[in-house]
Amino acid sequence: MKGVVVCPQPRAADVGAAILAKGGTAFDAAVATAFSQMVNDPFMCGMGGMGTLQVFRAADGKHEMIDFHTRGGAKVTPSMWAADQTGRSEISGYSFFADNRSELGYTAVMIPGTVRGFHEFHARYCTMDWADLLAPAIAQARAGVTVTPFYSGFLSGTPMAGVPNGHTRISRTPESARIFLNAQGKVHAVGETLVLSDMADTMERVARGGADEYYTGALGQQIAADFAANGAFITADDLKNYKVRQGMPVIGSYRGFEVASNPPPGSGAVLIEILNILENFDLGRHPPGGVEHMDLLARALAAAHVDREAWLADPEFVDVPVETMISKDRAAHWAAEIRKGWLPGHRQGSPPSCTTHLSVMDAAGNAVSVTHTLGTGAGVVTPGLGFQWNNAMKLFDPQPGRANSMAPGKARTTGMVPTMLLKDGKPVLVVGAPGGSVIITAVLTTILNIVDFGMTAAEAVALPRIHCEAGPVFAEARVQQSVVDALRARGHEVRHSPHSFDPTMSRAHAIWLGGGSRGALGNWQAGADPRGGAGVAWAW
Repeated sequence: MKGVVVCPQPRAADVGAAILAKGGTAFDAAVATAFSQMVNDPFMCGMGGMGTLQVFRAADGKHEMIDFHTRGGAKVTPSMWAADQTGRSEISGYSFFADNRSELGYTAVMIPGTVRGFHEFHARYCTMDWADLLAPAIAQARAGVTVTPFYSGFLSGTPMAGVPNGHTRISRTPESARIFLNAQGKVHAVGETLVLSDMADTMERVARGGADEYYTGALGQQIAADFAANGAFITADDLKNYKVRQGMPVIGSYRGFEVASNPPPGSGAVLIEILNILENFDLGRHPPGGVEHMDLLARALAAAHVDREAWLADPEFVDVPVETMISKDRAAHWAAEIRKGWLPGHRQGSPPSCTTHLSVMDAAGNAVSVTHTLGTGAGVVTPGLGFQWNNAMKLFDPQPGRANSMAPGKARTTGMVPTMLLKDGKPVLVVGAPGGSVIITAVLTTILNIVDFGMTAAEAVALPRIHCEAGPVFAEARVQQSVVDALRARGHEVRHSPHSFDPTMSRAHAIWLGGGSRGALGNWQAGADPRGGAGVAWAW
């Protein structure tokens, strides 16, 4: 066995497995899979987006993060929207305006990092040619991809209050509508073919010229001209000067495992804080999915999100107290509060699912966990280029003087947490998820289900799930009514979903080399979340 790829898009997982089968590394497979994801799920991720990538190289133990977050354009000013804001999501800070300026259109776009991020990752780690790794995605885009239930549901479903529907999103610009609506002017239905020939052409330009073509070459000039003509905040110099961030993961521990996740403005420290809180309790003695398990989980999630809202920001602009967040002392404080009966305040619900993820490992022990996103897509396509631009501005705080307030060159906060658990210095669990702020919960519960309850990877990602961010507890329909009733009796506000596999819960994707925390390590397992997509591809 040469390795395994796990991601929400089955045809993208196939691409990565084919690279492994040809002798490529996990690093090669990650690049090929990511670009295929951009084709198969073009509103979840793409060349106009951002991401965060954790990598472990077995040969020398090299372990680092490559973060390619979007940044505020040079024309952004901290108070430019303060007077016009109509509301925001208290949980994730999504801003609302009567004209959807932070959600749709050119004003929603931040400086993209995806192409630069993957190109630099390729230069540092990959063995196969850049153009060869992009070739499968280009072929898929040119031939057309089959519309999946998740893609269609995301654009056809009813969004949360304050968020425009899919048809409005697609129709924001004529070029977006031309490509992403069918001949009848409707969202493509499940089973229809979506041909993305313009995207294929653009990927070919990137395959030939690399990131420089995208940021400073003829393609970059075309992008900058389109932005300038349509009121975007991004300049040609913004594109030219964009740089990724590279550094060490945030490191914590949980029940004998080393936990490595991403630094701010990502939420790795928040994930580690929740694990630290729960380490104060013998979670494994309770039945999984029972009231004691769910009650402790909801309280720990809410407690860490109090600190997330207060402290998490771009560390180049704000002093983020990471060491405090991940300290055992801070966790002990929250554990004591929970034992005294602390409950989260009642706030609004979480925003809709977005983003994508891939996890990959090869037989040599190389591992990659990468989450990348467009937000949910701004409905903007530069004429002739064929891909959506991000709508990352909605995650800034429009009010000045706060940790996550907008500023030129600043990255906004994100719930993304590409994570690895290591034993004896080697990765044994590679996990991540798409889904907005619910990512943290999906990754957390996957870890708990494996480490505390001894589940397989497939069981761990599929267990009935709750979600809480210092507000109501959201529970899937598969959470027993008796458990919901007991949570309410303990003081929680619970919203019981009608969906058994609620797509808003995020979709965890994990590779696990073991049979549970108390079993012997070394048995390969892969789990793809059944809430949407669920692609697992092995290479032999």
